[in-house]
Amino acid sequence: MVKTKEKKKKEKKEKKEGFEYEKILKFVFPIVVLITAYIGYHIRMQPSSYKYFIDPDTFYHFELYKLTLREWIPKYYLFSDAPFGSLVGEPRGLYILPALAYKVLSIFGVSAFKAFKMFPPLVGFFSILGVYFLGKKLHSEWTGLWSALIMMFLTASFVRTFSGNNRGDGLFMMLFLFAAASMFYYFEEQKKVLKYMYGAFFVGFGVLSLSAWNGSPFGLMVLLGFGALNAIALFVFGKIEELKAFVRDFYPAYALILIVGYALTPSGIVRVSGHIRFAFEAFMGLFALTLVMLYGERFRLNYEDRLHRLAVVIAIAAIGVVGARLYVGPKIWSLMSGAYQSTQVYETVQELAKTTMNDIKLYYGVKGSDGLIFFLSLAGIGLATFKFFYDLLRENRVNSKLLFLLTFYGMSVYLMGTAVRFLFLASAATILAFAYLIGEIFGYILRMEEKPSTKAMFAVLLILLLVPIPIVGAVNMNNQAKRMGGSVSKSWEETLLWLKNNTNELDTATSWWDYGYWIESSLLSNRRASADGGHARDRDHIIAQFLANSGNKSEVDFESWQLNYMIVWNQDIYKFNAISYLGGAISRNERSHISMFLPFQKVADNLYMLNQNTKLEITTKGGQKKVIVTIPTQSGLSQGEPIQSIFVNTGEVIKGAGTFPYVAYIFPSFAFIAYYKISGSNFVDLAFFGGSRLPNFKLVHSTGDLNTYEFHPFALYRMEIYENKTWKPISKLGPGEYKARLYISAFGRNVKDAMIRLRTYKDGNLIDDEIIAQNVDIDHLNEEPLEVDIKVPNATRYELVLIQKGPVGALTEAPKLDGKIINPTRVLNDGQKGELELKAKFRKDYGDVSLYLRATVIYLVRTQGTSNEDENAVFEPHMDIIHYEKIADNLKTTNKEITFKGNAEFPNIINPYIEELKKKYGDKLTIRGVRVEPVFIADKEYVIYLSKASSFRAGMR
Repeated sequence: MVKTKEKKKKEKKEKKEGFEYEKILKFVFPIVVLITAYIGYHIRMQPSSYKYFIDPDTFYHFELYKLTLREWIPKYYLFSDAPFGSLVGEPRGLYILPALAYKVLSIFGVSAFKAFKMFPPLVGFFSILGVYFLGKKLHSEWTGLWSALIMMFLTASFVRTFSGNNRGDGLFMMLFLFAAASMFYYFEEQKKVLKYMYGAFFVGFGVLSLSAWNGSPFGLMVLLGFGALNAIALFVFGKIEELKAFVRDFYPAYALILIVGYALTPSGIVRVSGHIRFAFEAFMGLFALTLVMLYGERFRLNYEDRLHRLAVVIAIAAIGVVGARLYVGPKIWSLMSGAYQSTQVYETVQELAKTTMNDIKLYYGVKGSDGLIFFLSLAGIGLATFKFFYDLLRENRVNSKLLFLLTFYGMSVYLMGTAVRFLFLASAATILAFAYLIGEIFGYILRMEEKPSTKAMFAVLLILLLVPIPIVGAVNMNNQAKRMGGSVSKSWEETLLWLKNNTNELDTATSWWDYGYWIESSLLSNRRASADGGHARDRDHIIAQFLANSGNKSEVDFESWQLNYMIVWNQDIYKFNAISYLGGAISRNERSHISMFLPFQKVADNLYMLNQNTKLEITTKGGQKKVIVTIPTQSGLSQGEPIQSIFVNTGEVIKGAGTFPYVAYIFPSFAFIAYYKISGSNFVDLAFFGGSRLPNFKLVHSTGDLNTYEFHPFALYRMEIYENKTWKPISKLGPGEYKARLYISAFGRNVKDAMIRLRTYKDGNLIDDEIIAQNVDIDHLNEEPLEVDIKVPNATRYELVLIQKGPVGALTEAPKLDGKIINPTRVLNDGQKGELELKAKFRKDYGDVSLYLRATVIYLVRTQGTSNEDENAVFEPHMDIIHYEKIADNLKTTNKEITFKGNAEFPNIINPYIEELKKKYGDKLTIRGVRVEPVFIADKEYVIYLSKASSFRAGMR
């Protein structure tokens, strides 16, 4: 009896000690997590000291955020796809939520710009809290804590939540973590009021996650996959009452997420209506399966054991898959594959490249590229899989929490493998799997049949063993964050600010599409861009065609874009494999295996080096000068002679043996070699030689590495006068009477029924305006000089102006058809009509403007290779303007603006044209874009020659 009492006292004492221990942990863990989240926020704020943003896309998101502060649900962005603008295609939650955050932060004096910079780190802060709550519900406090500790520093999480990178996937993941955590609180809560509150959180966070990112359907699929697997497992293993409870809780909440999300799509707050419909259809299939599982026995289905129940599920699921395949088509197998490699443009986007193990090691390392967190997550998910099936097969228990973790991890790792950008998306599941392993180890220690002091000792030792991971990771990540440089170089900043201060507000500019968001940014040039990272992706091929080629093959109708400035950066030699491929200059195989450029720095007389093994040497053998290039290959160092070498300063050209298929350009302090197919490209001329061969491009600003050219669709590049029975070139106009020959370069666009006028000025005043030619026509692919008679008075400035019909003005509001906002670059389709509303701004007032709908088809023709997937495939870009449909005549501007409202109708033009292309090219054809754009046409003046009685710039053709 005494022993029994002593035993009870001992057990009571141990329970008391255990209770105190658990009580302390419940108090300590949230504090540690809050400190962890703050440290994570601090690390992510390190790049905020940079003047601008680090990620180029963030410049665009900042502009939409500013629009949201004014309009709350912006619909139109006028700076992209110049001169038309574009509809806002992103879910508005990406902008509304940071705008709301600003409204709160502004109370404390935080500016809109500062609040925007703070928002991604705040997303990181709350994501750390969210992963803690989810880890805690899935397993234990220890799992939640270690989830937070790893997310604090992990590169895969950092890359989308640091200041200067404001993208939707980071915000989506934060909201999804809270949605998933709320779901499990909702499942477990017994008190009705609290249960409904958690259910509302589950639905609310689920809908908000849909409003944050176009990739948010991933969350829908994770929830649907979990719901389906959990319901099936409960049914197969005979847990009918649990199945009914799960159906009662999960199904209405999930359906509500879909319904509310879909209801928000017309406003643009959610932009994934197609995916929501697909998820709803799949959910209806699951609901039908659930009805069979619950009530099938009434219709004599055999549910007597697991095998029979499983057979029923398999049979119904097979029918569902076949039906879905017939309904959706072959795309069903790639619905989760994202944008990976789906077009030629996407092939060249680095973040859509296929993920490698080195990428995984880098993103999931603690220090450097060790990949420790990912490799340990494999152990964690392996243990979770074992425990799930052990519980299922040995204990006849369906562990829904483990099933969610397995589903989340499996889908995340699948996406991770398809493209580099999804390394972030997989971060939460990977962290949870890692933390699950740690939680299990701590759980094992706490379950040991030892004294509390002994278990505490083991726990302390384990903590001491593991604590270097978050400490080392946080220090390493913090140091990396401090060293992060800005994306906008000094030369780009100088160029873009020059553009802002020296050009018209309606001017448009372009470069390679990577820099379009900089051109558009109100922080920089605040000008319209022809192409950027998210708009006018069909134009990427056309810009690449211009840059990667030369001569007639490179001439494209930039005037149809109303292009004013072309910016060329010589550092794009490092992107020129992609540019050359998209421009149709090289094959896919050449893009993947051959460098288009190799740069060298001069290190000694006649020696230029890239690195120790890659060099260019100038030698003399047998009295003959030679250029030798040495490069490393798989079999060792290889030497060869370029096809030719050009000494730029002297003009000396050395013919080489051509054993190395490059052309060398040698400058006093540096040199580069260019692959022979692109060695004479417009890019080489514009980046390194000031556009000497391109008279339509006039260099107006240069920083040394970045050249800005003013584009003139028509330019005079040579002028001759007839004197002493021969034609002699002249360099400037002067007083007198001439019989002259004008050499006019028409770039990508014919001169048609044009007039040429000579205008002369004296002391700034116009003294004469004479027509010297009428009805001028020039084929831009076969130019012939124009003979004219000129009488030039004595003056201080002369202009030759070519006047012909051309596009003018730029849209300032989204067009409407029958009162509804429509795509500015596809206002009507074949055979469509309606009442069209437009508003546009102009550089000057016009008295006679016509409105047309211009149809353009942009397409690729495979000129090499047996299929589009062939490594030897080459794709040649084409931009065909196929039709102008007149909508209105005799329009007049008022205060340099036009507001038009009238009936418009477009004939059946586009589909027949595409069908003809298909007949001509067959499977070699890829349609990249179809445009029907509203274009205002007026008599437009093009200054082809301007001189202050000084030398005339003659370009070489």
